[in-house]
Amino acid sequence: MPFMYEIILQCLTQNLEGFTEKLSNILKTKKDASDLAIGVKDGTDEMGRNIMTMLMETMDEVIKNEPGRSDRYEVVHTNNPNTLLCCLGSFTYDRTYYRDKKTGEYIYLCDRQFGIEPKAKTMEDSKALALEEAIETSYRKGGLNASVKETLSKGSIKNLIHNLVVEMPRPEIKEKKKVKILHINADEDHVAAQFWNVKGDLKKSEDGRKSNTIIPKLVYVYEGIEREHPTSKRWKLVEPHYFSGLYEGEKNQDLWLEVADYIDTHYDMDYLETVYLCGDGANWIKQGLSWINKSMFVLDKFHLKKYLQKSVAHMEEHTETVKQMIEDEFSFEDKVAINEIYKKLKDFAESDSKRDDIESARRYIMNNWNGIVIYNTRGHEITGCSAEGHVSHVLSSRMSSRPLGWSKKGADRIARLRAFVWNGGNIYDLLMYRKYKEKQAERDEERDTIVKRARDRIAKRETSINHSLGAINGGKVNWLHEMMKGIRGICG
Repeated sequence: MPFMYEIILQCLTQNLEGFTEKLSNILKTKKDASDLAIGVKDGTDEMGRNIMTMLMETMDEVIKNEPGRSDRYEVVHTNNPNTLLCCLGSFTYDRTYYRDKKTGEYIYLCDRQFGIEPKAKTMEDSKALALEEAIETSYRKGGLNASVKETLSKGSIKNLIHNLVVEMPRPEIKEKKKVKILHINADEDHVAAQFWNVKGDLKKSEDGRKSNTIIPKLVYVYEGIEREHPTSKRWKLVEPHYFSGLYEGEKNQDLWLEVADYIDTHYDMDYLETVYLCGDGANWIKQGLSWINKSMFVLDKFHLKKYLQKSVAHMEEHTETVKQMIEDEFSFEDKVAINEIYKKLKDFAESDSKRDDIESARRYIMNNWNGIVIYNTRGHEITGCSAEGHVSHVLSSRMSSRPLGWSKKGADRIARLRAFVWNGGNIYDLLMYRKYKEKQAERDEERDTIVKRARDRIAKRETSINHSLGAINGGKVNWLHEMMKGIRGICG
């Protein structure tokens, strides 16, 4: 767009003198290249803000002079200043205020052209920078990351996250993948609630403990595992896709419907033979069997070993022997023998609490029997369960590894956002999609035609770029050469 180039060149020319003086002072007083880099960045950021001002004001002027504009929009007043925060910092521009003769609506056509909502003070690029940091560290650091100069408050970041719907349009799937086996791992995190509905409403039990646990869930689908590279000892998941959020109560079925829909959308269900659903045996995980076609439950061996150890620890030097006896009965798939072993283990228990632990382990084994004995016939196809590690990386590292408190909405949104990022999602794209989806219903064909003609006029306008370039290349760039010559002795 030639005219746009002219605006940028004009802005560069106007800012050249101040930029030259700043660099000259740096070169005279400091010799480190890092000092120079900081000075260059500060100068280019300032020029960027000035360019934003000029582009906005130029568009406003073109729209105001657009033939046919006055047929529908009358000028109410001009030169109304507005300040916006973007990734470069804050910039201010003047715009024209109109009244729509057709609807009576008052509007800034320039703002509407650039997607700036009424009363908006922060642009989506700045919001994206803040969110990217807030998802990884904290609301406070997210606000500090909003731009190179200004910040957003923790409250602003919280409101942004709470009001964000984590949803993107589905990519077009031209051909469904053909795999015979899929794997699903599921687990949950336990994070602390600040309050349920209002601050101070957390109740304490008789022993003084607060009942304040929020449980975001994590489910991920993958095709298998492979080494990170041929000689590596580390393994990675093949084509993982993550789902996360609170999904409390009846909403748990929404989680499994999302997982089932993802599988059906991406994989050929006629070719697919088995989906192994692996977890710790929690009811919410087993509910997935009702929604995932061709699924079979697999008990995570980590949790099985934990219960086994708890039930035989009191056997002292015979602990490993008894544990092996139980595992042998798993191979024989003999429930009766397992129950007999646990009956004898209770006889050796020295306290009621220990007998309760043993009975708890026995019930756990019986309730998850099919998920245990499945290893006898299908162990060669089962990849194991990495859910504990993934919960740590995807959720706990942000939500529960430090003494943090959450609201339910905040915990749900952060869990969803972190899963979105782990799936390769781009926060800026998410913000822009939500913004334009919400505005789609407000589209006005006649108004859009006016601003489109104005934009086309800018794009097609012919100008003499060579003259502007010549001014910089011929007479202006010499400033750098002369400045460097003048301070050669200082820098040498």
